[in-house]
Amino acid sequence: MKELIDSYVTWLRQKINYKEINGHFEVTTPFVNHINDQIQFYLKRDDRDRIFMTDDGDTLNNLEMAGVDVSTPARQKELQTILNGFGVMLKGNELITMATIATFPMRKHNFIQAMLSVDDLFIVASPKVESFFLEDVTNFLQQNNIRFSPNIILQGKSSFQHKFDFLIPASDKAPERIIKAVSSPKKQNIIAHLFAFEDTKLARNNEGIMILNDFEKEVAPEVLQAIEEYGINDFSWKNREKWLNNLAA
Repeated sequence: MKELIDSYVTWLRQKINYKEINGHFEVTTPFVNHINDQIQFYLKRDDRDRIFMTDDGDTLNNLEMAGVDVSTPARQKELQTILNGFGVMLKGNELITMATIATFPMRKHNFIQAMLSVDDLFIVASPKVESFFLEDVTNFLQQNNIRFSPNIILQGKSSFQHKFDFLIPASDKAPERIIKAVSSPKKQNIIAHLFAFEDTKLARNNEGIMILNDFEKEVAPEVLQAIEEYGINDFSWKNREKWLNNLAA
């Protein structure tokens, strides 16, 4: 085991490169982010031998370019928890930390781990994906002044109760609409939703809508066909501006 640890440390020393740029040192690590780019950060040493580290905003900027909105309350809380654990601070979009000569090795290690952990928000665990997607949809509806009630439980014709993410009450232009925000629109996840929509429609004669998370991956044709066969409206999250008027009616 000692040999494995020693070989890892040796590899790390060999693969971390430094380059001076206008008084700063650019550090390139062997670790890669979700777009397969090597993790980089920058060092600056002042006249009191304090060493300042920054990622120059690259970590969060790359996430935002990938469509991950890190400004929502849930993600901000997750982000702050990660940074606090590594002793790293947020300044605007920059991840920053400070070390002395004595603490530099550990601070540098923690800073790299913080950047990697923040980048992992791109591939968060499924329960968090569901929570984040629901939050995104909620914010979108609120920002566009769509009237709705959240977290509604309705009883279907079978007497079973079904939970829906949103209910838009009936108007003189449209019937009552019940909505599910589906973060992972796979066949096995859709089947249970279809029964809930059908059972509730038989009891209330309302309209069903599924908002499908297709931002990173297209929804399979067989899933869209199943939804269509049940008379449910499938709304693409990627093209959300196009169906906004349907919800405003």
